[in-house]
Amino acid sequence: YSKNEEFQGNEHDGLVQLWSLNLKKRPEFTLVCQSEVTSVCFHPFSPNVIVGGTYSGYIVLWDVRAKSTPIQRTPLSSQAHSHPIYSIQVVGTQNAHNIVSVSNNGRLCLWNPTMLNAPQKAIDLKYEKEDVCPQCLAFPSEETNNFYTGTENSGIYHGQIHSNEESEKNIFDKYSGHVAPVTSLCFHPSKQNKNYDFSGLMLSASIDWTVKLWSPKEMSEPLLSFESAEDYALDAQWSPTHPSVFASSDAEGYIDIWDLNKEIEEPLLHHKTGEKAVNKLKWSLDGKRLAAGDSIGNLYIFHADKEIANARNEDFAKFERVIQSSLRSLEEAQSYLY
Repeated sequence: YSKNEEFQGNEHDGLVQLWSLNLKKRPEFTLVCQSEVTSVCFHPFSPNVIVGGTYSGYIVLWDVRAKSTPIQRTPLSSQAHSHPIYSIQVVGTQNAHNIVSVSNNGRLCLWNPTMLNAPQKAIDLKYEKEDVCPQCLAFPSEETNNFYTGTENSGIYHGQIHSNEESEKNIFDKYSGHVAPVTSLCFHPSKQNKNYDFSGLMLSASIDWTVKLWSPKEMSEPLLSFESAEDYALDAQWSPTHPSVFASSDAEGYIDIWDLNKEIEEPLLHHKTGEKAVNKLKWSLDGKRLAAGDSIGNLYIFHADKEIANARNEDFAKFERVIQSSLRSLEEAQSYLY
């Protein structure tokens, strides 16, 4: 998270902009704070509220109906974060939800959104004797306790927020496959089709130029590795509507669209957006648009072909066969090794 040298503002270091697709010349809302914003998300149960994590280590809440500065923020204290927050999520249900944040010194905090004066719980993540320094955080669909974090040391770790009270252990498994820092984790969305459950599948992106597909409940090694990146792989995101489709991006400005039902070696599309790194990707909920943000602040919107956006029943059955075939291949390879 480096500063954009072209940005001349000097009043606020932190900037979040909300855009309307009907208004391309200027943002609909501009939100600011006193520290660089390193992670941000919409509040899923309060559509007017934006949740942000900052480089200084505090969390801020904005309300677009109010002023451009935060309506709430956490204090800087020894109980909470004192390092950059690189991932933040709201987990739970309408009636019972929390903010979960991780900073790169290995601290995870659980917050009540209505009381940000102190975290409900603060955990210093450790795996055996290893320090865990998170770069990204992901929860399986509808999960509020089990989490996965990608780290600076190339490992992916599985932990629990509410582990056995008699044990201080909070990280239980390590997944090794990358050889450089992990930049992104994304679990497959559930409820795409009531007859199929792919919610245990996880994508990871890494500075080792690869994106990998995991089934962490079944295998400690990646099922597949995708190597189309021209530089550091920075993000990978499942389509919310098509089971076998995902998008990935890299530091050379390329976006790849994959359909694993059609091809697992090469992407359907390998598109260069510009000369700058594409840091973040996000699909619209209907799967018809893909937003991409680059390292100098450009925002791109791509429209997906209807074949990618609209899944048929046979697409789910075919993807099930692709995954089972990958699992069998990995099991056979492991049996030869051991």
